[in-house]
Amino acid sequence: MFANSFDSVRALWINNQSALISRPTLHTFHTVVSSSAGFTIGTSPWDESCKQRRKAAATALNKPAVQSYMPIIDLEATTSIRELLHDSQFGKKDVDPVGYFQRYALNTSLTLNYGFRITGNVEDKMLKEITAVERLVSNFRSTSNNWQDYIPMLRIWSWLKQDTGPQDARRRRDVYMHKLLSMLKEKIANGTDKPCITGNILKDPDTKLNDGLSNPFQIPFSST
Repeated sequence: MFANSFDSVRALWINNQSALISRPTLHTFHTVVSSSAGFTIGTSPWDESCKQRRKAAATALNKPAVQSYMPIIDLEATTSIRELLHDSQFGKKDVDPVGYFQRYALNTSLTLNYGFRITGNVEDKMLKEITAVERLVSNFRSTSNNWQDYIPMLRIWSWLKQDTGPQDARRRRDVYMHKLLSMLKEKIANGTDKPCITGNILKDPDTKLNDGLSNPFQIPFSST
């Protein structure tokens, strides 16, 4: 389907927006990779849980809320630039900047969602694990890299050759997702938590979300 004019785009995305609100369900990402941690807003088919997540997201991402996040963005940007200058000896040494950008994006997401940031440098073990797994997950989410999503027979072939890539990514992601949520719950119980999106949802009695829904974003981060 092609929308290559203003009128066709308006007809597709405006006039028929209610028909396009959902997301397609793919075997590799939805059935295998996300079978334990659930779906993010951007990958969830439209249902009541997705509706609740989007409602929570709309509150967390309105203009006043976004303006309140500026100190977080300033901190992460300053930290990354300072360490990049230090590690490159102020331009005298070649340094790969990708790791610094990854930590900037990840720490911003973690602070907003969990009130937690990785304090280590770009070689931090948790930073590397999350970025590596999220890169794998983004590949499994691709609509063009996984032919077994469209040809069911290939799912049998993947099973026969013992392709455990999606399962391994799921297990590795479950470890740090559980750790982050447990740390936040512990801080809430001790009264030491910092304001964050997931914490607000967990403490709001009107949301009535289970653990799968209490994290509307999971980690909205792309390591690529």
